[in-house]
Amino acid sequence: MAESMRERILAATVQVIKERGVTAATTKEIARTAGVSEGSLYNHFDNKTALFGSAIAEVTSSIRDAMLELLSSAGQNTVEDNLTRLATAAVLFFGELLPMTGPALGDRGLLAWLRDGGPAREAPANAVPGGPAQGHAGLIAYLEAEQRAGRIDAGAEPPFLAAALLGGCQQHAFLTLVAGPGPLVETARLPVDPQPYARALVRTLLR
Repeated sequence: MAESMRERILAATVQVIKERGVTAATTKEIARTAGVSEGSLYNHFDNKTALFGSAIAEVTSSIRDAMLELLSSAGQNTVEDNLTRLATAAVLFFGELLPMTGPALGDRGLLAWLRDGGPAREAPANAVPGGPAQGHAGLIAYLEAEQRAGRIDAGAEPPFLAAALLGGCQQHAFLTLVAGPGPLVETARLPVDPQPYARALVRTLLR
């Protein structure tokens, strides 16, 4: 199926923001990258804020898919394997998201749009509701289901376990971006590869 103009514009927006940052990304450059006229952007998006917010929502699709897979895996496989798959996806997701959202957090209009659930309006109908708090809630729901099934210690507190897991994934992405792989290994003593990092993080938390 041919890529729609809207999809092409979104892909170009993500590319330009990653290369230049939110503050330096212009609609002119986005249109040039997408191979469309600048005016055509507004046939698909109300304004620049909606365009940038939708681009961020596009990047979140990978973690939404991983969360849906996790929620459908309660009681199946092992808890360690299920959480390792999610954590691996989360590390990669934060690695993509952080360069985009850092400057975005200084844009009050975009931040307000995000808080108002802007990305959720762009998500597929079957997706976990948008927003970081909803992603956190999805992980809590999975952990509670496994706890009821006796597969997670009864004394564990799912909201804090979820915060520690997602926070650990974000920290790996942050250190990789800011410090680089050398200090990540030599100073922080963590593996560069997201999968073994995710596995060790999950094992540590489940203990």
